Amino acid sequence: MSVLLEVVDVVKTYTVGTVAVEALRGVNLSVEPGEMAAVMGPSGCGKSSLMHVLGAMTRPTSGRVLIDGVNVAEMGDGARTAFRRDKVGFVFQKFNLLPTLTARANVELARRIHGSHRDPEADGRVEQVLDLLRIRDLMGRRPVELSGGEQQRVAIARAVVKHPALILADEPTGNLDSKNSEIVLNMFRELNRRMAQTIIIVTHNPDLASLVDRVIEMMDGRIVRDGRSAPAEIAESARRAGQ
Repeated sequence: MSVLLEVVDVVKTYTVGTVAVEALRGVNLSVEPGEMAAVMGPSGCGKSSLMHVLGAMTRPTSGRVLIDGVNVAEMGDGARTAFRRDKVGFVFQKFNLLPTLTARANVELARRIHGSHRDPEADGRVEQVLDLLRIRDLMGRRPVELSGGEQQRVAIARAVVKHPALILADEPTGNLDSKNSEIVLNMFRELNRRMAQTIIIVTHNPDLASLVDRVIEMMDGRIVRDGRSAPAEIAESARRAGQ
C-alpha cells in the first residue's frame, strides 16, 4: 500500500530567549491511507510540535514531511496555507465554531474557503457526513444551543466535508465528559471505517486505544513505541502513554 504521510528525520528547535529547546529530535513516521492512529505521551513530550509540523502549520528545523507526495517542509508560508486549506482537516479541543453562525453555516463556510461549495457532487458527501455524525437535525442551531459533544461533531463535519487527505485532531475530547467523549471517538472510528478517512489524533485518553489501528507513543521529542501490532499490545501502550 502507498504511504500518505512520511516523516523523515524531523527536528524542530524553538528559541526561548537565549535557550534552544529541541521539541522534536529526529522523528520518523509513516502513515498509510485509511489508517487511524493516536499519538500519546506526557505533557512536553513533543505531541503538539509534531501536530503543528504534520499540519503544515510550522516548518521543521530540518528533515522532510511528505503529505500525499508533497514535501511541505520546503514550502513557504503562502504555499503551506494553501496546502492546509486543500489537504488537511483540523479538529481542536475548543471546537472553534463561529458563534453567530448556525451549525450548517459553520460547515458551509469551510466548503466555501476550500471551494468545494461549487461542486454539486460534493453536496451528497456533506449530507452523508451529517448523517454519519448524527447531526443533520442540529444544522439550524447556533453553537450556544448545542451541547459540547454536539459542537464537536459539527467541528468534525467542518473538517471532513472538504474531503482532506488527512485529518488531525488535537485533544478532541479534552473539553467533553466521558459520555460525549465516547460518542465523539466512535464517530471518528465510523468516519475512518465507512469513508476511509485517514485520521491522526493527539490525546491523553487511553480509551482511544481500542478504536485505533496503532498507538504512537512519544517521550522527550522522540517516538519511543509504535504499537502497530496486536490490540492487547496497543492497549497497554496507550495505558502507559496516558499516565
